[in-house]
Formats: sequence, structure tokens, C-alpha cells
Amino acid sequence: MKQTFLILANICLLTIISGCVAPPPREPQTTTISCRVPTITPLPETKPSQEKGGLEITIVPANYKAARQDKHVVTPTEPNLGEALLAPPKKTRATMTFVQEEFIPQLKPQPNRLEFAVRINNKLSRVFRGQGSVVQINVAGKLMPINRADYAEFVDGIVPPRNETELKIYGPAVDSIPEKGTIGIFLYDVVTATDTAGNVTEKQNYEWYFNYETQLAQESAETRVKRGWVENSTLLRTQMQNQQGR
Repeated sequence: MKQTFLILANICLLTIISGCVAPPPREPQTTTISCRVPTITPLPETKPSQEKGGLEITIVPANYKAARQDKHVVTPTEPNLGEALLAPPKKTRATMTFVQEEFIPQLKPQPNRLEFAVRINNKLSRVFRGQGSVVQINVAGKLMPINRADYAEFVDGIVPPRNETELKIYGPAVDSIPEKGTIGIFLYDVVTATDTAGNVTEKQNYEWYFNYETQLAQESAETRVKRGWVENSTLLRTQMQNQQGR
């Protein structure tokens, strides 16, 4: 009788455990991801290279492409009985958290914002300094809000006489502006001459116009989900990266 009871008890225990073990990994879900990729070309009336007062400046837009940037979402959760049975030793778990991880496919334009290379050919007999210049970007007739950091390379730039350099200026995120339109890049009050005392005697203005149009890029991708124990430091780092990427 006792042996029969033990056999029945073991069968019940195995049944309970087998009903609570970790479910098989979820099959990856195929989905279509997409983004709009810009093409930027100069308008016919715009010369990419413009020379004024001995200072030649060339503006070249970035080349854009669609790139995978999958989002990794980690959510703390409770393990089921089967997952708990497979847990690391208690001492090891002291620095770990049980999580569900989702790898969500995304397609993003690269670069993800307006970006222009500014080539400066200083043909002057003096050092060129961008300090004091004003940079403006218009999209579809609207002035775009940009920070000084977006054009700091230009206004902080220094180019010795008869030398060249290439700098960058940046505009708003691609997904924050219309799908098509005209982009205007303006450099105002660019100093090209000073007197012997260093006082500005000549300034120049430069302007470029570009046609801006986006095309839809698509591809198939899989969303993956997995569950398990991760180090708390890894969990914190992933959560911080998610916050910064929003």
C-alpha cells in the first residue's frame, strides 16, 4: 500500500511539474518593416561650389540608406515553476533578474537626420574663422530649429591660408520633416576680409537649394522573444539604452 501511494504521489508530482515547465520558445513572428529613405539633389540653379571674396565653400548632402536597428526590450517578470526549477543557484541569483526579452525589428534611415558636408577652400592670405557666422536650414519654406551643436564644426572652424578642410552641419531628424520639398542651406555673415587691426571689413552670404524626396524601403524580419535570467548590470544598461533611444 505504501509503495502504491509513493508511486501515485510521484506520478502526480511529475504531472504538476510537466504542466508548469517553461513553454517552448515562441516561434519567431515574421513582419514587414519599413522606413522612408531620402534622396537629396541640388536644384538646377544651385552651384554646389561657390566662391566669394576668395573663400570657396562646397555643400554636399549625405547619401542615405535603410539600415536595420532592432530594438531590444527587456521586461522583468516572474518565472513559472519550470523556469524556477532551472534557475541558477540562490547565491548566483542574488545579482540577477528573471526577464522576458523582445527583439523587435526596425528599419531606420542612415543617417537618421539631415546631414551636409561643408568643404572649405581658403584661398585668402589670412586664416579663415567661422566664428560669427549664422547657419540656417529651411525645409519646405519653414525655418528648422537647430542647436549650436548642430553647426558647431563650422562656426568653430579654423582654416589656415591656402588650405582646405571638411566640416559637417546637421539638421532635424528625417522622420520629423515632410516626405518631400525643398531644402535651403544658408550661411550668413561669413567673414572674408579684415583690416590690419583685425576689424571685419567684408562679409559674404552663401545659399544652396536642394530637392528633397523620400522613397519607401521595406523588408521582411522576425520578432524574437526569449525568457531567462540576466545580470542586473545588463538589465540596467539595456533599460538606459531604451530610454536614450526613445
